[in-house]
Amino acid sequence: MGNYQDIMHGFVRQEMNRFFSTYDGWTITPVKQVSGYDQEFIAERSISGNKESQKVLVSFEKNVPKEKLEAMRSTDRGPYGQSFKSDVAIIVPQNSDTSKVPADVRLLFMKSFAFQGDMLAWMKKPEKKPEEKKQ
Repeated sequence: MGNYQDIMHGFVRQEMNRFFSTYDGWTITPVKQVSGYDQEFIAERSISGNKESQKVLVSFEKNVPKEKLEAMRSTDRGPYGQSFKSDVAIIVPQNSDTSKVPADVRLLFMKSFAFQGDMLAWMKKPEKKPEEKKQ
């Protein structure tokens, strides 16, 4: 029988696949689990011989951890010593406080989770607004 972390990591993987589809050539590699449910990934693909790389932080914190984003901005080294800079993205629940996220960080919102006040809630299905309901 699995535990709650297995379930949360399953949702993380779904969210990652939604933004970085294998259909579009992305390969997703987990880097490390940061703290709690937060996890870092590298999403890479090659297009016309050019390598595209994104460092991705998936965070379930209400206040986006600016320190973690700063640590991810470092320059990477390739297998032959060449240096390249990866773009940085963060995937967070809806209604997270994103005021501290730097402008150059790609901000993506989960469909599966949202904050309702200070509580993290699982969004089973998107709620229809009253004006959208059929009569």
